[in-house]
Amino acid sequence: MRSSLQLQFLKDRYVALPYLTTLVTGVIIVLYLSSLLFDSSLPLSLALNPTAILHGGIHRLVTYPLVHQNFVHMFFNIAALLPVLSSFEEETGTIGTAGCLLLFSVVPGLAYTITALIFSSNLITLGASGWVFTLMAYFSLIDYAVRPSIYVTPSVQIPTWSTPIITLVVIALLLPGSSFLGHVYGLLAGYGYGLGYLNFGKIPQQAILKSEALLLRYNLTKAIPRFISDDSASKHRVVIDTTVDAGVPSGSTSPVLSPTGDAGLGGPSRAFSGQGRPLGS
Repeated sequence: MRSSLQLQFLKDRYVALPYLTTLVTGVIIVLYLSSLLFDSSLPLSLALNPTAILHGGIHRLVTYPLVHQNFVHMFFNIAALLPVLSSFEEETGTIGTAGCLLLFSVVPGLAYTITALIFSSNLITLGASGWVFTLMAYFSLIDYAVRPSIYVTPSVQIPTWSTPIITLVVIALLLPGSSFLGHVYGLLAGYGYGLGYLNFGKIPQQAILKSEALLLRYNLTKAIPRFISDDSASKHRVVIDTTVDAGVPSGSTSPVLSPTGDAGLGGPSRAFSGQGRPLGS
């Protein structure tokens, strides 16, 4: 029984993927193959380069998570991204997730660029692991609202929201050439989004509903495989109530889920903490 449940979980997370998750994965693979077959300089032309952004390369703030250095870099980033991105799309909706991915690229990218320019660094960074850390941080807050702490030993427990930070440190130690700063800003974006500080960048729900109505009018929602509507996503949506004195991460009282959230988060933890590759080299 347990084996069948695990197989179903893997199927849901790696086979029956929502539309945008599949699209993003496809774009990452196509860009990698294009760099192999046609233009080896493609990843560098789309990577996050602080100096290039000052000279008109503003598109890099959006494109850098989609390009990778090599096959191993791409493979592990995709493997880590699929579970968290598919879960996020299922509870946010396809259109809403598209807007969030843009937000999760631009906000950490701008922070990284500003920091690099201040310290006269021009270290180029690329890869989807920034998205992975952002989504891990977001889901860790949801898990924290349900299960405030986890035991790492029979006598030692840690707050659930801190698990992505532990992953960050482990990756930094195992891969010292990774973009530690890029990962940090990715984490901060996830925590900021979960606590409501990045709501200004979300697509308004009214705009999402109008867009979906337009797609429905021309019967396009059925033509898009595994399209997640806002109405369908709302059934899986979990909302962190930040009006409570949650003290995240410094307080002792965990945040609570709003009545619209699903308090029964059974099964494997959605704060996926699998292996990832660095945001840069």
